[in-house]
Amino acid sequence: MAQRRTLLRVVAALLLILAAPPALAHSSGARRTDGLRIEPLSHGQMAAIDTHRAAVLALAERGPSDETGRRLLNYEKLQFLVCLWGVMPGTLDDETSPFNGCAHAYLAATRALLAHLRGRPDATPDVIALAETVDRALLLDGTLAMCVYSGEPYNTADLILPEWSLVPAHPPTLLALGGGLAAMAGGGLLASRLRRRERPEA
Repeated sequence: MAQRRTLLRVVAALLLILAAPPALAHSSGARRTDGLRIEPLSHGQMAAIDTHRAAVLALAERGPSDETGRRLLNYEKLQFLVCLWGVMPGTLDDETSPFNGCAHAYLAATRALLAHLRGRPDATPDVIALAETVDRALLLDGTLAMCVYSGEPYNTADLILPEWSLVPAHPPTLLALGGGLAAMAGGGLLASRLRRRERPEA
């Protein structure tokens, strides 16, 4: 049952990606700039931000809010969904992954959200403490490691999609997606057979 729910979530996310308006979603090319600018994140910073992501979101959701904070939080969550919750192999540590670019986007938004919370006049001690912890982690965890996405700024008006054209050249992603589709097909076939068996005979 849990596996089925996970597969349904993946299908829902894929449908959202496919339905995203061209004006909002991009995998490459021209980017929109009419939203909030989000500073780029280096490849070496990704793991440190990801480690503290849940804590940042928890503070943002339970603390004082303003329009900027809500926009950053909403963008972060939507970008995380589009990136299939970061579960694809190599999403964070492999710059050749089709999902590495969209992971840069949601983690850059996480860092921007934390910076915004820290800069508010009513920043709580918990926010300050978390921001200082993240600062230390960024200094220790390979901050200078760079990749092709490291110098790219983001914008809340611009949803970054996975690079689907790279999937055939990235075997781990290809296998993961193929396995997911096979599991969905098998689950659908099994459910169909069970329904036929449960029908009363005429």
